[in-house]
Formats: sequence, structure tokens, C-alpha cells
Amino acid sequence: MEKQDKSALRQQLRSKRQGQNPSIKKVMDAKILRRLSHMAIFRRAKRVLLYTPIPHEKEVDTLKMIEIVEKKGGTVFLPLKKIIAPKNIDLAIIPGIGFDKDGNRLGFGRGYYDRLLKKLRCPVVALAYDFQILHAIPRHEHDMSVHTIVTEKKIYHIS
Repeated sequence: MEKQDKSALRQQLRSKRQGQNPSIKKVMDAKILRRLSHMAIFRRAKRVLLYTPIPHEKEVDTLKMIEIVEKKGGTVFLPLKKIIAPKNIDLAIIPGIGFDKDGNRLGFGRGYYDRLLKKLRCPVVALAYDFQILHAIPRHEHDMSVHTIVTEKKIYHIS
């Protein structure tokens, strides 16, 4: 897939995400966070790398998850706000624009999470809406994949 095709795919998925009904989005967010909070890797994790949602991007809202991690005695690391020592992270929870069932991720195209994920040695979980799961996302040499994708409908475990 060429760069312009990736850009078109990004725009298509972003438009779909931004066009969601706010009350339906809120219900889907709650389902996603409930699935995540019941996962063993989440329950065991004490140091969690977590993104804060970009409001105009209509990403899965993780603000409640920050409270849950802190309530269970864990520490939340925010990638754009804190310096992160990769060895100190037990679980990374990341966003994306699109994913496939092989764990390939379509991000914003700036490579920030790819560079960060290269340094981590922990499980990587992506949060997404089921419509963001595509048949295939092209993977390039520098692209990092995820281990698990949690949507409102199911959990995709990548082998």
C-alpha cells in the first residue's frame, strides 16, 4: 500500500470514529474498559503505560482506566508527559487508527508509538472500536505490532 493509500485509509477511519454517536461511543468505551480491566495481564500490571485520549480524535476514553490503575495501587505512565524507563513498564496500552488481526497497527504516521514500543519488553494492548479492525494493514520494517486488541465486541489475541 502506498503512502497516499495509507493517508486515505487514515482519513476514512478517523472520519468514521469522529462520526460516532456520543452516547453509543460512551457505551462502547465502557465495554472496552470492562474487558480490559478483567484481563489477567491488566490485573497483574503495577506500572501501566496509558495514553490520554485526544478529544477531537474520538479515541477510546481511558481517563477512567487511570483511576482504576491508581485505585489498585498501580502507577500510570503517560508517554507524552513523563520520562519512561522501558524496564519499568509492565503493560502498555496504546491507541491507533486501524488494526488488523495480525496485530499490525495504523497510527497517525509520525512513528511516535513505533519508536516507543521498540524499547518496551512488556505486553502491548491496543484499544479500538470493532470497526477499526481491518482485513489487512500494511507493515513496514519500522512498524511495531501489538499483542492484543480489545474492542467493544471481543478481545483479539495475536499469536
